[in-house]
Amino acid sequence: MLKDAFKFMWFDKAKMFGILFGMVLSVFLVGQQVMIALALLGSTVSLATYNQQYIWVVSPKSTQVTDLPSLDMRIARELQSVEGVAAVHPLIFSGGTLKFPDGKKYQLSLIGTEAPTFAGGPWNVRAGNPMDMLSAGGLFLDQANTEYGSRVRIGDYVEFNGQKMRIVGRTDHTEGLGVPYAFTSIEKARSLTNFPVTEASAFLVEWDTSYQIPQVVDAINRVIPNVRATSGPEFRSSSLAYYATSSGIVASFGLLVVFAIITGFSIVGLTMYSAVSDRIKDYGTLKAIGATNGKIRRLILFQSSMYAVSGFAIAYGLLVFFIRATQGSLQLELTAWLSYTLVGVTLMIALLGSLFGMRKITKLEPAAVFR
Repeated sequence: MLKDAFKFMWFDKAKMFGILFGMVLSVFLVGQQVMIALALLGSTVSLATYNQQYIWVVSPKSTQVTDLPSLDMRIARELQSVEGVAAVHPLIFSGGTLKFPDGKKYQLSLIGTEAPTFAGGPWNVRAGNPMDMLSAGGLFLDQANTEYGSRVRIGDYVEFNGQKMRIVGRTDHTEGLGVPYAFTSIEKARSLTNFPVTEASAFLVEWDTSYQIPQVVDAINRVIPNVRATSGPEFRSSSLAYYATSSGIVASFGLLVVFAIITGFSIVGLTMYSAVSDRIKDYGTLKAIGATNGKIRRLILFQSSMYAVSGFAIAYGLLVFFIRATQGSLQLELTAWLSYTLVGVTLMIALLGSLFGMRKITKLEPAAVFR
């Protein structure tokens, strides 16, 4: 049956390649758009992603990880008195303008963290020691930034909000949604952004391992008023949900995915219908010599399966190539669940597309082809 199915496919090479093109185009676009959407969503919550090992204590007004209304620093002392709390680390999240010696300026988000733990960043450190941020004007910058990353050299001087800073380290892909992160000590961050010494953006809490995380979170929320404590993974998930529902990223890319599936289904379905129509006499002859509708349907399904396997293999290879070609600017990942989803999309397009041809064959009367 497999050999016969291949002969039917190979008979009309133009239609065979047309079907493969439709399938490859659809599967590739679905995979590409989903990966880009996930990468963009991931970048929006990177601050939470790389600090999931802490309990986050933020303002009740905070909607997501980059929306951090100020908290009173006295809360740090209150947190230290809560049962189950092992250590408290304040974090400053602000913004400003980076200026290179040639006068070019870039908007950055500045994260200030406290030595020696530096809870909150920097992460993905490629060069430098975070302790060097304690030196006068020590700054970590993102070497993967597409605008200025190639100019980030340890030892060079830049300006941040008009103050002279020295680059002491490089990070890799440390950015939010379109805005890169820079890191410095919490004291320098206050100075650069005029952030009051009596306030902090958030507190990252380490807990005593003899306690369960929910116990400590509940204790903080119960004992300290006007704060919201959540576990690191929970804060990341809620921030991700906020961006997914309010930023339009999911809706925009989701619409593109739907159109890609419809396009693939239309190309494959109509081309397979045309291929069946062109060989209607051959199918009619098979029915005339005793082939049942079930056998004919299996013949078409075998063709669909071969198209699906070939189309998926080509599309998957193109996706891997796309990931490698864009790895300098995008952090794309072809995860296991996405691969399985693409297999499902491929099979759906192939099987649904074959229904057009099977419907025509089922209604065919064998004698009609000899008239």
